[in-house]
Amino acid sequence: MLSIEENKKLCETDQGTIMGDYIRRFWIPFRLSSDVPEADGAPIRIKLMGEDLLAFRNTKGDVGLIQSNCPHRWADLFFGRNEESGIRCTYHGWKFDSEGNCVDMPTETDESTYKDKIKIAAYPVKEIAGILWTYMGPKQLTPEIPDFEYLKMPESHRFVSWNWQQTNYAQAIEGGIDSAHSNYLHASLDAYNMTEAWKEQWQKSQNLRDKYHARDQHPKFFAEDTDYGVITGARRDTGEGEFYWRYNLFLLPFYTMPPSAPTQKFFHAFVPIDDHNNMRWTFVWNLARPLLATDVEDWRNGSGLHAAALPGPDHWPLRNKENDYLINRDYQKTLSFTGITGTGEQDFSVQEGMGPITPRNKEHLGTTDIGIIKSRRRLLKEATALQDGSEPEAASKGNFYYLRSGDVLLGPEQNWVKDPVIQDLQTATW
Repeated sequence: MLSIEENKKLCETDQGTIMGDYIRRFWIPFRLSSDVPEADGAPIRIKLMGEDLLAFRNTKGDVGLIQSNCPHRWADLFFGRNEESGIRCTYHGWKFDSEGNCVDMPTETDESTYKDKIKIAAYPVKEIAGILWTYMGPKQLTPEIPDFEYLKMPESHRFVSWNWQQTNYAQAIEGGIDSAHSNYLHASLDAYNMTEAWKEQWQKSQNLRDKYHARDQHPKFFAEDTDYGVITGARRDTGEGEFYWRYNLFLLPFYTMPPSAPTQKFFHAFVPIDDHNNMRWTFVWNLARPLLATDVEDWRNGSGLHAAALPGPDHWPLRNKENDYLINRDYQKTLSFTGITGTGEQDFSVQEGMGPITPRNKEHLGTTDIGIIKSRRRLLKEATALQDGSEPEAASKGNFYYLRSGDVLLGPEQNWVKDPVIQDLQTATW
């Protein structure tokens, strides 16, 4: 568990906090390109890292991210006019470009240079693979974009979604690197009870997870620090002289990469909106072929990892805390362990149920929590090192993120991290 003070350091991300300063050293995904679709179109409100911001696509098609209030009398720029490569405040006509410069101040005389002294907060934006990224740290330390394999894939091979999640980013991360819960939270009742019909099905499967995941209900966990963050391995006994290993990666500062299929991969990002909310991103890519149109349509409607969303710019989940995730108690008795539809929504139900910030000083952690403990400590260590003057290496090394996760069978004598089989498993190739 963490002390109250440590928990505070881990979870608070506003400007001037140690974790807020740390995360601001990295590029941050904050919206889909499609969320800001139209040049000179309507701006959208953005809450990010505790800051109230405004995103807009200017006349040239570039996206700006600026503070949401006009510095004149603090009017809301959301109601401003997006025209001629800038946002014009509707109160007195002051206009700002995407770099935060005041480019027009019609209330002043023609001779006045006052506008040249006015500048608002503005953050650079890069548009890559249909995602808008921003950097909120010191300009002179602008790092590399993380070199995820996903970003190199053809558009036909990748899909991304995000949802609003009512919880602090840190406990969302911890859900993403917890490999023990899937035997319960995401299980069907057939799998949980290991019925004869279910056993017959998995005995025929060529998928390692289908064959071995539920055989050993008490996996042993191992975790080690890496250059990108923390690797956690869950080892299950197959009963056949080998171990079934599942690898779950925590990548600084807020990414998780759980094990996935041999040719279809995914990872998550849990981006702080403020201390009580985060954006849950899900990135999926196929190494072998274009994604099926039917799969993409299903994902857009909330299938699998991608939570169904209500209409609107905030991607609010259809099944959410306010409606108890539309839990079906009949399904809970007959079909699934939770009675809640959707992998994401099942995660929401437990992570949001802890409260906006879980009281980690009250926890009783077990042997399956070693990866969570390691990842918490790594984040706190990194943030503390920054306060002591050491810049985060991962922020400046985009190649640290060029990797995959997965699962594998290993013999008792093989090293779970250093064996060449593991290196091949985790090496990206696109």
